[in-house]
Amino acid sequence: MYGPSVSVTHVRGTSWMHRLDPVAKFAWLIPAGIFCFTTYLPLPLFGLLIFGLAVAISAKIIKPLLRVLVLFTPITASIIVIQGLSPVLCGASCAQEMYFGPLKIYGEGLSHALSLMLRVASFQILAFGLILSTHPSDMFASLARMRVPYLINFMISMTLQLVPVLQREVQLVLAAQRSRGMKGTGFGSIVPSFVPVAAGAVERVQQLAISLESRAFGSKGEKTSYRRVPSGPFDLFIGILGVVVMVGLTIYGLQNWGQSASTPLVFAPIVAMLMFGFGLLVFFGVFVVAIRALVTS
Repeated sequence: MYGPSVSVTHVRGTSWMHRLDPVAKFAWLIPAGIFCFTTYLPLPLFGLLIFGLAVAISAKIIKPLLRVLVLFTPITASIIVIQGLSPVLCGASCAQEMYFGPLKIYGEGLSHALSLMLRVASFQILAFGLILSTHPSDMFASLARMRVPYLINFMISMTLQLVPVLQREVQLVLAAQRSRGMKGTGFGSIVPSFVPVAAGAVERVQQLAISLESRAFGSKGEKTSYRRVPSGPFDLFIGILGVVVMVGLTIYGLQNWGQSASTPLVFAPIVAMLMFGFGLLVFFGVFVVAIRALVTS
């Protein structure tokens, strides 16, 4: 719990992605999200995932993006394990049945797991790429331009800004505990650090509430903002291109890449075993590490 941390917050930079109008980024993200969850065939989903990684590399945010994605590895592992053991997709007769020790795994389930993982991973890459390359204030101003309700807009923006603040406070409290000879790592350090962090969060919320009231946050009428996000022809071009491309792919995908139009992938036995073994190892490894930390704390 002490040391380098993973934070889902804006990463400073001067790349084209950082300079791009957030509205243009949303023009890609929103239809891409629809595409991810209406497409079942793994190949186009994998293509979208590679596209997201290429954009992250060009924006120089690939390292923080990969650190964030690592946090979701246990979820990915759970998808492999649960779907691999489930014969629901093929009913009473499954075409590909294998044994992993005493466990019977199903190729159709692993094929479904691959589609689910690519769906989630491709959307995560695009969504976190937007968050990491966009300042929260710019996102707030852009969402207001998109006519997002002011209360929802404020909740999103405050979440993106307050989570890193609370994370830094936890690190400071743990550092203070270590300097006083107290436990500063593992689950055992969380309990004593909870009180000062929670007290600081309550105080910050009170100050924020007073500030909002003094600025008539709940009043009706048009809201104004001093923040202005520049938008030029390039931003307009990228936004229109995103809508056209992703909407076109979604329409085509609904007709040709849906679950009813695709057949389950057939894995070589060794590939299926390695895939399921990785998922099983990570899935139960997380529980073993957590239990060990609780016992030794």
